[in-house]
Amino acid sequence: MFCYQCQETAKGEACTVRGVCGKTDEVANLQDLLIYILKGIAVYAKEAREFGSQIERIGAFITNGLFSTITNVSFDPEDFEAKIKEALEVREDIKNKLLKAYKVEKGKDYNKELPDECTWYSSDVYEFQVKGVSIGILSMEDEDIQSLKELLTYGLKGIAAYVEHAYVLEEKSDEIFDFLIEALATTVDTSKTIEEL
Repeated sequence: MFCYQCQETAKGEACTVRGVCGKTDEVANLQDLLIYILKGIAVYAKEAREFGSQIERIGAFITNGLFSTITNVSFDPEDFEAKIKEALEVREDIKNKLLKAYKVEKGKDYNKELPDECTWYSSDVYEFQVKGVSIGILSMEDEDIQSLKELLTYGLKGIAAYVEHAYVLEEKSDEIFDFLIEALATTVDTSKTIEEL
């Protein structure tokens, strides 16, 4: 666990063993994995826009997932295991719709190289922990790129909090959902430079 995104972090630097907030490393790993899969959903959703995909449904799902990882929303590992399973189903659903639309509209198979966020799959909760450890925020080599991508991710979590509350009040914006998808997909794009990020 290496968690530094909130105002409660130990010594104002980072929680590295157990969160000052009470979050365990198990939950931190599950939260990291949920965000990882949400990034994969965003990659597919960004491309699916070209084929008229329903942005609201995916945007609302991504918003809820991001919001659930904010400090003190939930520290229940079973809750995150369920969210991860649902996220994997949502990702597979949008992927299959994209593949079908691509074939129908373009007359050829979708054959783009996809990042692991789009392809990793397991239904085993033990594997969730193993994967969560391997993809944490310290897994990126370039510290500048890592910092910018994490800053973007935390900004999206903040936006998600406001969007989640507005959505409960039946206020919504496809433009905001579209931005969340675009920005989250950007965190997976290895071609982005420091300046672009």
